[in-house]
Amino acid sequence: MDLKENKNRPVLATVYAIIFLILLLLVKLNSPIVHGIDHIVQSIVFSFTNEHLTVLISILTNFGSPIVSLILACLVLAFVFFKREYAAAIWGFGTLIIGNGLAWVFKHIAARPRPALAQRLAPAHGYSFPSGHVFGTTLFVLLLLTLIVPRIKNHTTQTVIRVLAVIWVIFIMLSRIYLRVHYPTDTFGSLLLAGAVWEFAVMVWIKFFKQKVDAANSEGRHFQ
Repeated sequence: MDLKENKNRPVLATVYAIIFLILLLLVKLNSPIVHGIDHIVQSIVFSFTNEHLTVLISILTNFGSPIVSLILACLVLAFVFFKREYAAAIWGFGTLIIGNGLAWVFKHIAARPRPALAQRLAPAHGYSFPSGHVFGTTLFVLLLLTLIVPRIKNHTTQTVIRVLAVIWVIFIMLSRIYLRVHYPTDTFGSLLLAGAVWEFAVMVWIKFFKQKVDAANSEGRHFQ
């Protein structure tokens, strides 16, 4: 795994975290700003409501559920583990555990009720902010793009997978809004939290793992 140092990464991680915490506070305070953002986005997304589209989205959104995303992420990390890249696997599992733990904590801090039951187009339980679907999907996609895609030799295939991965995250965001089980700010909050968790995790990798892995690989090549 070749995650390079970036002097802007601490700033980016901090910005993600601060904006997320501000949004969390606004949600907790039931701010008109949050309601305004939600209303604008909902009015656009809801205009596409269609019976057949609802059935399709209701099926597809299940593939972005927290459980499915966690299983997929674990499969990615299991692959890396069996490739004997133990440090990367441990780092990835740690990122998953801490990330999902933080998402659970913030969800209960916000304690935001979901949109009214009568409005929902799909079943949903628990609190609304941040969206577990979006957070889990984003973390899975980041692990996939970092640990699996670089192994693919064909650059065109790499590009296609990256584009599809981004589209998948956007689709999951829109699907949760469309189905009336999340507010738009729930999905934005998940992206911000996932971004912050990821950037901090990468900094941890570079500071505590990368040098040891590079040294071990160099030593291995030396004795070949």
